[in-house]
Amino acid sequence: MDDCIVAYADIALSPEEVFKEIGYGNTLPDESIVNLVRGLLAQLEKEVKPRYVYSVSEGELEDRAVRIREHSLATNATITRLLACSTLFAVFAATAGREFEQIQQTHKESGDMLVIYLLDVMGTLLVEKTGDYMETKLEADYPNLLHTKRFSPGYCNWHLTEQRKIFALMGEQPCGITLSDVCLMTPIKSISGVIGIGKEVRPGQYACQYCELETCYKRKK
Repeated sequence: MDDCIVAYADIALSPEEVFKEIGYGNTLPDESIVNLVRGLLAQLEKEVKPRYVYSVSEGELEDRAVRIREHSLATNATITRLLACSTLFAVFAATAGREFEQIQQTHKESGDMLVIYLLDVMGTLLVEKTGDYMETKLEADYPNLLHTKRFSPGYCNWHLTEQRKIFALMGEQPCGITLSDVCLMTPIKSISGVIGIGKEVRPGQYACQYCELETCYKRKK
């Protein structure tokens, strides 16, 4: 199980994606914003190295948990329903990378709040596209099976402390990501979680109708 670096060209952010995410929809912002976004994206293209890793194992679904090897991930009933019929489970981590975090830190020192905001948005988009790319590789590795959406601690009240078990299944610091005492990830633009795999799983959508987190970005989709 090796960390994989994603070529930026494979997940490149477009200015239009950023404009849409910050609220412009299909309308272009003024020229100064357009040029600022394009300049930041050019910097990302040169410097960032997004990464992902996943480990696939057999496991068992319980009422409110997923047992994988020696660890029982205490998800909840909602997530276990969404993982129904899975016979294999991929635990994963993905990150925009420490290079991206260094870009953020450099610009934070300038105090330009607009740039700081734009980079925060870009980081979220970047790590999610890295996760999407990872899923295409997982599909290629298991071409005759279906896989669920990816589910992360924090989703549907799955407690963040469960990330310790996910990291233990992948070797403690997957992709160089570390956990704080309160289980926040560094680099901050990182995700981890589980994906179910099997012949009869429901690829489906995220179960937003069951989730109480009104600020979740998935609600925009």
